[in-house]
Amino acid sequence: MTDREILEGIAAVAREHVGFGGELQPEMRLVESLGLDSLKLLTLAVEVENRFRICLDPEDEAGIETVADLVATIRKQLDA
Repeated sequence: MTDREILEGIAAVAREHVGFGGELQPEMRLVESLGLDSLKLLTLAVEVENRFRICLDPEDEAGIETVADLVATIRKQLDA
């Protein structure tokens, strides 16, 4: 799976589960750019885990601030 495919998967989750309607860019910040509050951020994390069949580690989650961070974390989990 390429980073672009991961980004597209995140975008689909964001549209379907947290109501994000714009185009997702790697440099976007999850809270500020996507307008996610704590509940929507948790929803995004859970639905990303479901879509990619991974389990995000709490220490990994703490370092995720941008869409690119999320893509890299998913890549790391998929490659493990």
